[in-house]
Amino acid sequence: MSQSVRVFDCIFTLFSMPGTVQFGKSRTHSRIALGTLAAITAVLSGCSALNFKTKSHFVVQQGHDVNISSNAWTWEESFHYQNEGKDSVTIKLDNSESVHLIRAEKTGYYPVVMPVFPDYANPWKLLDLSLTIGGAATAAAGISQDNRSVVTGVGLFTGFLNALGLFTQPKKVFARHYQIPSLIPMPLSGPEDPMVRIEGFHMHIPEGGHTWQYFQDMNQFSENRVEFVSASDEAVDIPYSNLDEDLATKLSEQGFNIEQADGMFQHDEAVLISGQLTRVRENRVQNVVSYQVNTEWWIHNAYGMKTDTIHVENKSNWALYNFSNPGFDRDLISEALTASMFQALEHPLLNENMRKLDDLEERWKSDWTPITLHPASSPSGKISSALSSVVTIDAADGHGSGCILSSDGYIVTNHHVVSDPTLDYTVYFDNGQSLPATIVRYHPIYDLALLHVDTVGLQPFYVSLDESIDVGEETFAMGTPYDIDLGASVTKGIISGKRKDGERTLIQTDVSISPGNSGGALVHTDGTLIGIVNEKVLGMGVEGIGFAIPAHLIQEALMVRIQPEND
Repeated sequence: MSQSVRVFDCIFTLFSMPGTVQFGKSRTHSRIALGTLAAITAVLSGCSALNFKTKSHFVVQQGHDVNISSNAWTWEESFHYQNEGKDSVTIKLDNSESVHLIRAEKTGYYPVVMPVFPDYANPWKLLDLSLTIGGAATAAAGISQDNRSVVTGVGLFTGFLNALGLFTQPKKVFARHYQIPSLIPMPLSGPEDPMVRIEGFHMHIPEGGHTWQYFQDMNQFSENRVEFVSASDEAVDIPYSNLDEDLATKLSEQGFNIEQADGMFQHDEAVLISGQLTRVRENRVQNVVSYQVNTEWWIHNAYGMKTDTIHVENKSNWALYNFSNPGFDRDLISEALTASMFQALEHPLLNENMRKLDDLEERWKSDWTPITLHPASSPSGKISSALSSVVTIDAADGHGSGCILSSDGYIVTNHHVVSDPTLDYTVYFDNGQSLPATIVRYHPIYDLALLHVDTVGLQPFYVSLDESIDVGEETFAMGTPYDIDLGASVTKGIISGKRKDGERTLIQTDVSISPGNSGGALVHTDGTLIGIVNEKVLGMGVEGIGFAIPAHLIQEALMVRIQPEND
């Protein structure tokens, strides 16, 4: 602004000099003055169109090690942010662009994206205006002088070009100084906070739940003066969207999702959080967009006990609107959901329930009463005879195996085999009979479940309650591998080790265990049930290792009394 004013002063002075307009005194002086005037006007005519860039200074309020970047585009990277520096930077903003996005971010803080628009009058237009007036004055002065044809031409030339410059772009430019708001820190997990895992994030947006609001400029947006509104007539229903990956990453970065030792029984202290997106309102201002998102959140522990639902409304950052792909901007949605998730975790209701972990098992079993089961009073004696005590459990989502514990229809299996209570489960017996099964109770931590079928006269296992594990002893696995049509099958191996898993011990075996074997039987050579087969472990350099839950844990996990019929 000050530079254009100084130029204006110089031009005004030049046109005001007597030697410049009184050409009759000296032809030489007149030509020099005319030449000087012509050179200056040729350089400065329409100069506002040459105001290509504005050097704008950006400062983060209370910023310390905050990275500042600006939007850029290349053929190799397409749209991206390029780093400009930290805390306080100067960026050359292209005045021909309708908007620039400035992003401020720091690890552990919510990022800020600030759209800046060319909202200020181009100060070089004052120079165009002054030269237009000066050109007109020169032309008028030349009419009364001996060299009026030359002077008049210069004046008309100057006035015409600068008059055109008044109407050329850019008419508006960016400001010289901007302040970026202070970044807000994300919550950090404290030493007394439980571990939190994301169970899943869903998108359940009803018909009309996705709306668009259009604003002419940021002033209208800040005043909520909507130009017009439209809405989608289609519902969005995506259970278990991949947005949970982004949320899990943020939980881990903030210390809520600490890596733990692998194991089946390691989740007692875990709290699972689930959420869903229920409404999205897009706010469009010129060619940028932000989202207003409505979400619901709830937590449940490893036992599946769920809290009340918390409703959170939040705003996203800004992004350039992609006219060729008008779908949701995933990065914007993800950042808004991250803020909503942490806000939900800090809600008093969820926060209080997260800390009620000391008596989880007692609360889980609070309405259970002990069930007495009468297994066989002695081993079957042969592996082939024990096969009649193994069943196949089938459902719409797959199948598993189970072990008969009493003649009146009680069956034990893995919880993950019957984890969906909305499904119907059918039990197939060794003799070809099939019956519907009811889930009596289950224990998610032990991964055990107790089923019941309405029948009598079944052949139960003889159950070993011995807590010792004899490494090296020969053993057999019974179950239905791969396909239900294969029926119960037997594989042979040894007990290869004991696996400490928290406060409990698993049986490790090299018996071949395949999909569908889960919930089946691990037995001694005489047919005694010593364990409930669990999932096979496969990893880098690990092959042929399986695990079983010792049979004596059935009593503790499912609150049952195992008493052979003769006892």
